[in-house]
Amino acid sequence: MNIQKYRAFVKAVELGSFTKAAETLDYSQSGISRMINDLEKEWGVFLLERGRTGINLTSDGFKLLPQLKRICNEYEILMKQIEDLHNMESGIIRIGTFSSVASHWLPNIIKVFKKDYPKIDFEFLLGDYTEIESWILNGR
Repeated sequence: MNIQKYRAFVKAVELGSFTKAAETLDYSQSGISRMINDLEKEWGVFLLERGRTGINLTSDGFKLLPQLKRICNEYEILMKQIEDLHNMESGIIRIGTFSSVASHWLPNIIKVFKKDYPKIDFEFLLGDYTEIESWILNGR
């Protein structure tokens, strides 16, 4: 998966070492090196200069680093949001509605919802069009 290669490159640059990146990302040093080599081959550019004192960005690597950092950050945000969706355990859902909807439609919908999310509670605000509009405008 390319995102792992991107993360390997970004982490190696941030830490200045394939070995430190490997420890942080739970890979072998050779695995990090191989992923970065794969990127260089796929893209036809050299990203890093390797030497006895460590690694340094090439000019191409320097140009690509900001975008790769953004991609990795967005990936982390996405993974966090997915994790949050799976861990939704409790809370309150506030519903502004008409009494006819609250008595005829919502009970069955809530019953099905409660099977999957038993710790989520509901608060119903019964009103007419004007009241519901007012609640929305006031952020209630």
